[in-house]
Amino acid sequence: MEKHTEEVDLFYVLKKLKNVYLGWLARGYHAVQFLKKYWIALAIMIVAGHFAGKFWQQSQRPKRQAVMIVQNNFGSSSYVYDAVEILNIKCKQIDETFLEQVGLNTETPEILDIVIEPVVSVNDLLKVSEPNDRNIDTYISRIDIEEDLMVSEIFYPQYHYHKITVTTNTPDSRVLDKILAYLNSNENFNTIKEVVIAETDLRIERNNKTIELIDALFSEYSGKNEAEAVVSNDLNIPTIRINNTNLHQLVEKKTELIAENEELMTERTKYGSIVAVVNSPRLVMTAEFLDKKGTLIPIGLLLVFFGFFWLKGLYLKGKKHASAA
Repeated sequence: MEKHTEEVDLFYVLKKLKNVYLGWLARGYHAVQFLKKYWIALAIMIVAGHFAGKFWQQSQRPKRQAVMIVQNNFGSSSYVYDAVEILNIKCKQIDETFLEQVGLNTETPEILDIVIEPVVSVNDLLKVSEPNDRNIDTYISRIDIEEDLMVSEIFYPQYHYHKITVTTNTPDSRVLDKILAYLNSNENFNTIKEVVIAETDLRIERNNKTIELIDALFSEYSGKNEAEAVVSNDLNIPTIRINNTNLHQLVEKKTELIAENEELMTERTKYGSIVAVVNSPRLVMTAEFLDKKGTLIPIGLLLVFFGFFWLKGLYLKGKKHASAA
């Protein structure tokens, strides 16, 4: 009896598989018949949709994108982030008064989108932290767990470089110059700029004179071969006594001053503006999914065409069951 039941179950399964196979064959046959019947209409939709999409795409101004790597000088990071956000909002609102002040086109928006984000660097955080700052150690230990922690707004002023991404529909790169001119137009930070530049130049000059003084001390010490040499100067530098025990301190001080001057002179080259661009940004055409209208329109037409017959089939089935009931 049990063997007979197993044979019945196997026969039932095979019959089901056969029905599924025949059902797919029938669907394939109907699909081929459908294509034979409507292939001309399908071909017209594909070809016409492709050329219509290409024409539509060419009639629109293509999007372009540029990335500016900038350094925010004089502690201006918070201001720059706020200014970029305001610019983005005003461009989307097409605020004619604001755009005219910035020098942008008031009729056709030149800026479609502009965002700024930090170029994350752990070294930048370590440079501004105290050696025994436990908070920094805690933050760094959580980096692997919380990836968004490093791009938190509290760290924005600490990062050395930032990335401004501009999306526009104009091929004219002067739009980038207009953005920089807007960011560099803050009077308060321009005043701070002049003060910082003057202080930096004075610091470099003082360091150079101190280095010359140390060299002079070594020259005098080596020339006279004395155990002690005393030199004073008009730069308010304390009197330095040279003996065999503090020669290494002078060498370390000179090395420290040379390294400091190199860093100051490198930074000094970027102090010409509040926001200094450190790369060579170029406007590059972007290809988004929705921009491929030569492909999307034919697909959309086909979906509408097949959807119509699918809904028609559902309607006829519903009508048939309603009549039978």
